Amino acid sequence: MNKHLLVTISEDHSALRGLRFVCSFFENKLDMHLTLFYTAPQPPAVWGEEANFENLRECEASAETIIKNGRNALEDAKSVFLEGGFTPEQVNDKIIIRNFSRIGDIIKEGETGLYDAVVFGRRAILSLQNLLDKSVSEQMLRAKFDFPIWLCRDVDYDRRGVLLCVDDSDAFRRMADHVGFILRGETRHEVTLLRVLKKSESVTPDVLFHDAISVLEENGFPTKLINMRIDVDEDVPGAILREAERGRYAVVAVGRTGAKKGPLARLFSTSVTLALFKQLKGAVLWVSR
Repeated sequence: MNKHLLVTISEDHSALRGLRFVCSFFENKLDMHLTLFYTAPQPPAVWGEEANFENLRECEASAETIIKNGRNALEDAKSVFLEGGFTPEQVNDKIIIRNFSRIGDIIKEGETGLYDAVVFGRRAILSLQNLLDKSVSEQMLRAKFDFPIWLCRDVDYDRRGVLLCVDDSDAFRRMADHVGFILRGETRHEVTLLRVLKKSESVTPDVLFHDAISVLEENGFPTKLINMRIDVDEDVPGAILREAERGRYAVVAVGRTGAKKGPLARLFSTSVTLALFKQLKGAVLWVSR
C-alpha cells in the first residue's frame, strides 16, 4: 500500500525543511506518493465604488502574479523531490486560492484528502503558531487535526531512528500504528520505545511495551529493529527531550489525548506534546490524535 503524504509548500525557498526531511528520511521511496500543496493568498479586493477598468485590470494582474508565484514555488519544490530520489509519477501538486487562513486550508485539505500524514515545514509551523496565539474558535480545533502531522522545524538530516513515546492511551496506539505503517519496508531506522514512569510506578517491561511491539509487528516492522527504554522521572517532557538528544533520533512520535479547553490544549491536549512542540530541536515531531 502506498504511503501518501501532503507536503505544505511556500514561496520561501529557505523553508524547505519538510521537503528535505522526506527525501532524507526514506531510503525505500518506491511506495511513496506525495502531494505538494500551496495556498495562494487572495488578491486585493476591489470595492464597488472603486470599480473601474484600471482597478479591475490591476486586480487581475495581481491575481496572475500570485498564481505564478505559487506555480514557481511548486516547481522548485518538485525539483527538490526529484533530486532527492523520487520520480515525476510519485509527485503531484495542488494550488488553491485561499478560502480561510493558510492553516485553515491545510486542515481542510488534510481532512478531505485521506492523506497518511500532513508535513509542516518551518513556514507552516510559524503560521500554526500564529493561529494558536490568536483567539481561535475551540469548535474548529476540536473538530480538526484528526490526521497525523509532522512538524519539521529544526531538522538534523543526518539523524536516524524513531523515538516512540509509550503510554496507555488509544492515541499512543494510533501513533504506534502510524509509525509501523510509515516504516514498512525501511531497514535503516530502528524504533526505540520510551516509557517515562513516575517514581511511584512499578511495571514490568513486558507489560509496558507489549501493545507497542504487537502493533509494530502487525505492520510488518522487524522485531530485531525494536528497542526498549524505561526512564524514571517526574518531568516527562524533560525526559523525552533528553532521550531525543542522547539518541539523536530523526523523529519523536507521540499521541495526543485529553479534552482540555483552550486552543493550544485542543491541538496538543497535554503538557507533554505542547512542551515538545515548543522545545524539540534536531528531530521531527510526529503527532497523532
